[in-house]
Amino acid sequence: MNTGEGLLPSRVTTARTVMLMALFCAPALLLLHKGWSAFGVLLLLCTALGFGSWRAACRPAAKVLAALLLMALLVLALALVSMQQSGQGLRSVDYVARLLLLPWCAAVAYALSPPRALLWWGAMAGIVLGFALACMQVMQGADRAGAGSNPIVFANAMLTLLVLAIHCLPARSSFWRVLALLAILSLGMAAIVMSGSRGVLPGLAAMLLIAIIGGGRGFWLRSGIAVALLASVLAALWFVPALAERSRLAEVRTDLHAYARGHVDTPIGARLEYLALAGEAFAERPWTGVGLDRFDTRIRTIPACRQQSLGVCGMGHAHNDLAQWSATLGVPGLLSILAIYLLPLALLLRLALAMPGTRTVGAAWAGAVLVLTYMLSGLTQSMFAHALTTTNYAVLVGLLIGIALGEAEAARAPGAQRQGAAMQ
Repeated sequence: MNTGEGLLPSRVTTARTVMLMALFCAPALLLLHKGWSAFGVLLLLCTALGFGSWRAACRPAAKVLAALLLMALLVLALALVSMQQSGQGLRSVDYVARLLLLPWCAAVAYALSPPRALLWWGAMAGIVLGFALACMQVMQGADRAGAGSNPIVFANAMLTLLVLAIHCLPARSSFWRVLALLAILSLGMAAIVMSGSRGVLPGLAAMLLIAIIGGGRGFWLRSGIAVALLASVLAALWFVPALAERSRLAEVRTDLHAYARGHVDTPIGARLEYLALAGEAFAERPWTGVGLDRFDTRIRTIPACRQQSLGVCGMGHAHNDLAQWSATLGVPGLLSILAIYLLPLALLLRLALAMPGTRTVGAAWAGAVLVLTYMLSGLTQSMFAHALTTTNYAVLVGLLIGIALGEAEAARAPGAQRQGAAMQ
């Protein structure tokens, strides 16, 4: 921040220290009940320390931050209008309102310029914690690990931590640090297998391909090795009985055959039925949808749900992002979910591709891959229908955008201090 309109040096030091703590806590504690509370307190403290000075600190990135804020406000406004029309309470906009954390976190991270290494350390700790929780649940007889929450949500959270562990790797990493990363990645993937979630597998595959392939010399050799490794993993999950049972890949064919015979009360059958219901709802009310948080009214129209209580009847969302947002909010909802994903992705990819070197490491790459994994997971899950996945996206994508903007400026002017952007 410019001298004269910035913070006092003591407040700068305090704010940066608090931000470093927040960066570690964000991924390290996200799997715990109320795990985001510590980060929330630290974020408020950072904001309070810089109150009245953020405008000057964020001026160089004002356009980017304004675009993110405008996106979040428009989505929230749409949700409020739909809430009013459908007679829902304020609780129904809770998860949508969390998207305001995205521009907030981006602004704080940009102004304070913290290193991404704290996210890496926090992710490593979070993965170890997630693996330990999954092992405890499985040893206690649980069919699927969920760390006290939905197994699908747990698997998505573990995938998020894996993205941070791979792409936020500190710039100077020794052989032992890389070896530790490989060991931690094994624990993370084992935890995902124990969750029995199949919806994260496309995102996991994309993350590994991007990390292994990278760019530069040896591209085709690394590509071949990556494809061979992924094929081997999938073959093991399919053919090894113990792994097949845990990963539930062997059930895919059974579920499809059951759905063809009219049985919808299976994971895949339910999702196919929800897609059909979402298509009908969108066709009937293309501009308003059935209303925010009202997709469950459509689910109750399934013929089987009128006769008996089935698992498929108890869901409240479409298990697909595009289907959920278009069925409940119409065309504006469809445009909203596209903006939530594509605006940050376009920004992060532009920053990532502009960075020197060929390694897919850095805050911009981490953010871009994180958004991509959410998009892929959103093919079989409503990612913003759960508090944890919504908060993870808003906070971590926001932090990564803010850090990436600072890394891009540092790359353009090596050794030069950012003018007016950093609080120092």
